[in-house]
Amino acid sequence: MSMLLRNGCARRILKSGAVRSMSTSWWKHVEPAPKDPILGVTEAFLADPSPDKVNVGVGAYRDDNGKPVVLECVREAERRIAGNLNMEYLPMGGSIKMVEETLKLAYGENSDLIKEKQIAAVQALSGTGACRLFADFQKRFFP
Repeated sequence: MSMLLRNGCARRILKSGAVRSMSTSWWKHVEPAPKDPILGVTEAFLADPSPDKVNVGVGAYRDDNGKPVVLECVREAERRIAGNLNMEYLPMGGSIKMVEETLKLAYGENSDLIKEKQIAAVQALSGTGACRLFADFQKRFFP
């Protein structure tokens, strides 16, 4: 099942392909999730101008210059598989670029739904992770 917002109406697309429309009032009580407190520590670290600061946020090995330390075997895997990847933690919604490209793949490069920003999406760890996110969302806002 997936959700999209189109022409002022939320639509639930069922596995069977059937579309069930719902008034946008279905979304009116949905508020943004609170910021992740751990990522907030990193934001505070980045905003602090002190040269003596220490990042005690998300866990990553760092060198004396504050750069992530990545094992050589991981670097070799990167070179073989994907080039030079960013090894920092992603924000709560995942990689914005990944989400944008995935929506293009799913709905088409020139999709009006994408152009009109009628689709909301987040990156999840797996198919079951995505199902869990949606189930938690539905339980919280539409028990």
